[in-house]
Amino acid sequence: MLIPATAAFMMVVGLAFIYLILRPNERPVPQDGLQWTGVLISALLVGLSGLLLLLALRPSAPAEVIRDTTSLDVAPDELDQPAENFEFRLVDSEEPQQLADYEGQVVLLNFWATWCAPCLEELPDLNRLQARYGERGLVVLTISDEARDVLLDFQQTRPLDTVSGFIPDRSVLPQPFRRTSAVRPASFVIDREGRIQEYVKGAGDYAYFERLVLPYLDADLAAR
Repeated sequence: MLIPATAAFMMVVGLAFIYLILRPNERPVPQDGLQWTGVLISALLVGLSGLLLLLALRPSAPAEVIRDTTSLDVAPDELDQPAENFEFRLVDSEEPQQLADYEGQVVLLNFWATWCAPCLEELPDLNRLQARYGERGLVVLTISDEARDVLLDFQQTRPLDTVSGFIPDRSVLPQPFRRTSAVRPASFVIDREGRIQEYVKGAGDYAYFERLVLPYLDADLAAR
């Protein structure tokens, strides 16, 4: 919401300047070169802020589930394969963790960043997903390669209910995670056996991710 608020503020300021410049005139038109310059600069500010507002409020591109040979990020033979283990640290405590620690649960592994607007849009839905399905064996694991202090500052204002972790850099990740983590956001669904089942390129909402993980949560129930 910071970008739309800033754009709206800039628009109000630009309009206010135009009003203040033209208010002394008998007619609502600039009277000299100085007024023309002020009005044109203010109009440019209004136009740019309007464009920024439109870009900030436009719907983000829907998430795309990659399950075919056209993907440039994940090879077809990397799906339905065991997820290679990697280590990360929890943001809150710096405690070392491994992806393998969550074997036996369904993992929604999400790569994100604080500067990524689509990431920030989907974080509340990832929080809801963890709260709703955590008891059924879902772990929403959000990983960033940003500095821990940046993530701690972010979580002061926007707490995460997910398992929030960080890595020093993407080079520590095995494939296909290393390759796809440059895309923000990017998500993987890993089943209870530790196999990569879905790759999601882009942001999704609560209903979208719910449809994605439920078959793997329900598969365990059906097997009992």
